[in-house]
Amino acid sequence: MIKKVFFILPLLILVFLPVWAQLNVGNKSPDDGSIHALGNGKMCIYEKGTDIVTAYTGQFSSPSFMTLQWIKDSLATSRQERKLGSAIWTHILSTGNVESGNLLDFVDAESSCFVRKVQTKSRITLRLNLQKYVHLIKNSGQLGTSQKASGMLMVVPSGTIFYQSYSYPRILYSQLALTGNARIEIVNGSNAVNIICEPGESTIFIVGGLEYDEVMTNTMQVLSGSVETLLERTNRYWQDFTKGRKDYATILPASTPERARLLQTIDDVAVLLKSQQSVQGAEIAGYPYPLGYVRDQYGVSRGLLALGMYKEAKSVLNFYWKIWEKYGLIHNAQAIGIDRVFHIHENDQVESLGYLIIQAFDLLKATKDSAFVLQISPMLDWAFSVQQKYLVKNMLPFNGDETYVAGGLLPRSTLNDGSAESTLLFIESGQKYMNWLKTQNLQNADYIVKSQALIDTVKAHFMENFWQDGVLWTTNPLRAELAELPHFRHGVCESAGPGCLMNKYGGIVWTERNENNRYVCAACISRDILPKAEPTKYNLLSVAMAPFYMGFSTIPYDMLKKPVTDILNNFKTTGAMTSKQATSGTKSEIFTVGYDYGFLLSALTKLNNPDAMLLYHKTLSVVDNEGAWAEYYLDDQPKGTRCRPWESAINLEALIGYAMKRKQE
Repeated sequence: MIKKVFFILPLLILVFLPVWAQLNVGNKSPDDGSIHALGNGKMCIYEKGTDIVTAYTGQFSSPSFMTLQWIKDSLATSRQERKLGSAIWTHILSTGNVESGNLLDFVDAESSCFVRKVQTKSRITLRLNLQKYVHLIKNSGQLGTSQKASGMLMVVPSGTIFYQSYSYPRILYSQLALTGNARIEIVNGSNAVNIICEPGESTIFIVGGLEYDEVMTNTMQVLSGSVETLLERTNRYWQDFTKGRKDYATILPASTPERARLLQTIDDVAVLLKSQQSVQGAEIAGYPYPLGYVRDQYGVSRGLLALGMYKEAKSVLNFYWKIWEKYGLIHNAQAIGIDRVFHIHENDQVESLGYLIIQAFDLLKATKDSAFVLQISPMLDWAFSVQQKYLVKNMLPFNGDETYVAGGLLPRSTLNDGSAESTLLFIESGQKYMNWLKTQNLQNADYIVKSQALIDTVKAHFMENFWQDGVLWTTNPLRAELAELPHFRHGVCESAGPGCLMNKYGGIVWTERNENNRYVCAACISRDILPKAEPTKYNLLSVAMAPFYMGFSTIPYDMLKKPVTDILNNFKTTGAMTSKQATSGTKSEIFTVGYDYGFLLSALTKLNNPDAMLLYHKTLSVVDNEGAWAEYYLDDQPKGTRCRPWESAINLEALIGYAMKRKQE
């Protein structure tokens, strides 16, 4: 069982005893650079320790225009505690070895409002740093309440970029409101304000919404009540959520390795996933990526199902159904809560759409919700059919935002090569779809016969295309050599030289194929003739593990034992998961894709390999102090985006799968 801890600061006794006496403290950690999320589907706030580093106060796809920083002296430190089963955080402040106060943070369950309750024995200063485009309006007179609130309206102009080159289509309003012993001090010469909290109690509200009227209505509502009321209803919201999950505390036996840590991580990841899921259903891909990515959502959906969060898993898929229903297409990623904003990459109608189909049948298997799958079947048919035009010699290419390419494990010149994973996804997802269609009365028999024949043909040629000398090759350059390559495509300029349009406009752009079949933007094509890329076959370790995670049957598991064993032996020798050996100057570093820990653990578990225990402990060892995994690792240290839903969900599912298999043995 997770040990119950009760921590009540003297200054909180009178105010919060009725609520906080019931709190089970879950995650406890120092502020070490880990990032956590607080959200209710309408607002998502990311904190690094005491500081807000990213804030989406409107739709999830909206400009993050502010940060909030604790201005502290050299002796000041903080540690943090998260209430078990919730995204309610307390930061305990200290000066030297003496506790000096605390910050209680949460996003209200019912409104777009971040609340920070400050209890301090001495003055503290928090700096609200705003982007230069933010217009500040002093509007304390509009906040007339018995609490004598003061505040400022923060106005973001219409057309502000929220990611790469994508703009927010309307004015975004957010309200800063202060009560108690807090006051605002303008910082001269910068677009920032200091929030001065004098000794005693203060409350800071950051209120959002879709439009000005909603922001002000939300503000009046939270100011008219009490923080205790907001905290109580938020606590109920989270406890109801936690009760609806699978209770692994009663499922996992006492003999489960590192049981307490696993249970803590299950709770951490469940809250992480819930906090970053929008009311529209899409899960934000991470604090720098305010979009709904199809591939990322698949790993999230698998994690949600493993946690018994079936409603949340269904809402992920429903997000894409609503997009497809409106536009008849889905791209690599779509804005959350904004119409007509698509993140279009190279070949973005392959790979990710296979995940989408499989996700639907994972949900069906877990929930038996056949009515929903029937409802979204037009989207599934489109997702299967639209990929077929990309088949060349029974191979599909890579999606341009694919993890291996985006992470630098494969050069972008390989995008039109045959992709083992894309092709596997087409075979396996298509087969699931055909199996289901055969039980329905949705398509004529001729359609099913022709589709099944195509799947069978691609499957029959898979081994000759991607298997050689006991190796599952990641790429096959023969596809690019035989394909009629598009003259134009939307994505990344392979040159990205001086004056590149990507650098100028801050996002992916239209590119054109040069005489050497390299894709460059309009600014680079005439002055930077990239040489022809030599056809090269690549073998990445992750690909041999993917069939185990995905449950694919195209390649028998026995044939994949050797590459998986090679990966395992390398891990046993080096102690690290090696996706790629990276060199920086004279230093060699081990580069790891963040989900490779879970991939290898899943593979070893399904192969009944006794060394799965080693990967179980390894996967748990790299989770950060706030219970999340990162996008990438260098020498097992987090790199790239922290608090990632995709990697965290995949790795957690692998841990649960291993623990449950041990229970059954």
